[in-house]
Amino acid sequence: MSSMSQGGLTSGGLTITGSSVALGGHYDRVKIVGEGSIEGDVQSNKLKVMGTLEMNGRLQTKDIHVVGTAVFSDHVQAATAKVTGTATVAGNVQIQELRCSGAMEVAGNVRSERFILKGELKAKGACEVDQFTVRGMFHIGGLLNAGRLDIKLYQDCSADEIGGEKITIKKASLLNPFNLFFFRPDAKASLTTNVIEGDQIYIEYTKAGIVRGKRVTIGPGCEIGAVEYKESLELMSGSTVKQKRKI
Repeated sequence: MSSMSQGGLTSGGLTITGSSVALGGHYDRVKIVGEGSIEGDVQSNKLKVMGTLEMNGRLQTKDIHVVGTAVFSDHVQAATAKVTGTATVAGNVQIQELRCSGAMEVAGNVRSERFILKGELKAKGACEVDQFTVRGMFHIGGLLNAGRLDIKLYQDCSADEIGGEKITIKKASLLNPFNLFFFRPDAKASLTTNVIEGDQIYIEYTKAGIVRGKRVTIGPGCEIGAVEYKESLELMSGSTVKQKRKI
């Protein structure tokens, strides 16, 4: 049976069990155990989803934990978030520290100081992160920009362009006994992008139109249209580079 809970400014919490609809508001803690729907914006200290949540409004909270399924119709802003289930966001995502070992789908942009991805990310917009650590797969429609980018390819990945200070792209080890994340690594996994630009670049199993950097190392399994480098270029066997030029 469905019920309606009244939201509003409160120091207490909101708990949805069974099948309920609640109004948005200011809460200390929001917990979803059954099938919940929230109509309106929410400000809280903590949001935990262990069932299913559909939220029609903007979320601003300190901490998010999604074990089940959460669907947000607007922007999501938080200090920390952990997704081990599935999260879908129709707006932008701005989270200082984001850990995802499940699946995230974002219609807008993603901004984070630290993003640890051990599952799957699909973002139609740009992704701007200070430190991006990947042990999984991603598809980013816009620019992936990170100060430090550390990618281990588990499945095929893609981004329109990739930029950063230190960029490392390697294939995940198939022999690692701790490969028990969202999925196991694929031996044929590769990354596809139009442009990679950074200061220090090491890439493997990457398909790119242009790679541009100060110190560039092209590892095995790469198909590169052109490499432009300022200081050094190292080409390992097993890759194809059509053009090389020092700039």
